[in-house]
Amino acid sequence: MSTIDSGTSNRFGEMINRYLATESYPDPYAVVPTRAPATTPVRPAATTGTVLVGVDDSPISCVAVDHAAIEAELHGWSLHLMTIRRGEADEAAETLLQRLTDRVHASAPAVSVTSSLAVGTHPARLLMAAAAEAGLLVVGHRHGATSTALGRSVADQVARRHCGPVLVVRMPGWPAGPEFGRKPLVAAVDGSATAQAAAEFAYAEARARGCDVNLLHVVGDRMDLARRLETRDGVRVHHRILVGDPVTALIQESGRAAAVVISRQRRNLLDRTLLGPAVHLLPQRAYCPVFLVG
Repeated sequence: MSTIDSGTSNRFGEMINRYLATESYPDPYAVVPTRAPATTPVRPAATTGTVLVGVDDSPISCVAVDHAAIEAELHGWSLHLMTIRRGEADEAAETLLQRLTDRVHASAPAVSVTSSLAVGTHPARLLMAAAAEAGLLVVGHRHGATSTALGRSVADQVARRHCGPVLVVRMPGWPAGPEFGRKPLVAAVDGSATAQAAAEFAYAEARARGCDVNLLHVVGDRMDLARRLETRDGVRVHHRILVGDPVTALIQESGRAAAVVISRQRRNLLDRTLLGPAVHLLPQRAYCPVFLVG
């Protein structure tokens, strides 16, 4: 089924197209040489009005920074860039932070930007600690050689373990065309309290963006649910029954969405739900950014 598209511009669309028009995007998944380590850790003054984005010298970091800056601008928050090195300081790390700061200022001069450099062997832990009080933690999803000894990338670890909202920026085929900004948010619910929290997050994000929400129900009790449309505080919500395997269906939907919103599952086996597998696989396979909440 095709996605319902309002066909009109919105705040998010105007912002993302501004970045697409002014910034250059190398291949986000190209292999780049690693650079040497760097300096002393500086913890940002994180608040609920801060977006923290983890950065490195990979091309996907440029995309992640742009999405983080857009989130900061949408919500009127500040932006903090954080890079992590395993050893002592070098000029490359400082140059990276300055280059990415300049990148944000070029397209979003109103966004307040700070940056810091941390040193340690556990990047995911350092990012989560720094983002403990932030409103949103943003990471770019990387593959292959960037995986840890445990077989998970930093993005995978953060997505699963951070207690606050995380935006995993995975963007195959980026940059997108001008229609990307008009796409809706997609959220999935299965009757659980955690899934309902994800739906509420999607409504709030949609209000900030000015877009619709496609709400997919893993289990629906009414057959007309697939055609139901409601408005929640100014947000158009299109209800649909999700048919088939939830993971496969959500991956397909991600190709027609500006972002997917999904809730993390509790670690207690008795509390796990039908959407549990999607939490682990969507950040690795989705065609758009993925918000993980709860």
